[in-house]
Amino acid sequence: MDNNSHPYSFRQSEHLKLRKAIAAVFMQNNVLRSGPIKLIYAIEPAEVFDYQVAFVAPKKVHHLAVDRNRYKRLMREAFRLNKQILTADADNKPAKITFLLVAQNSRPMQFSDVEADIRRLLASLSEKVTKTGANL
Repeated sequence: MDNNSHPYSFRQSEHLKLRKAIAAVFMQNNVLRSGPIKLIYAIEPAEVFDYQVAFVAPKKVHHLAVDRNRYKRLMREAFRLNKQILTADADNKPAKITFLLVAQNSRPMQFSDVEADIRRLLASLSEKVTKTGANL
């Protein structure tokens, strides 16, 4: 991770885009839930802490593209502002984390609700990474 960038930036290297990487996350099938947001993750051993994330709003649930884009934008912004929960104490977490944040239901979401759910999910994921870090 580049330490020279702004702490609230969302760099290109943090985006999860490769189909194989996304498929690998689904293959491990580790899931956390908080409210209408589901976090699907994969943890791999690594020399240094690193992560990649993707945001998903399924067409099956969110029929209009406007709604899908809004939910992804809300999740992206909430993650960007709260990613320090995951990156805190990164030296003690030698792992590569890939994960997806999925908007599950079609009810309108407010930013404050999305942010609270993402904070809970990131705290849970950070805890799991710390626990499994010793086992990797």
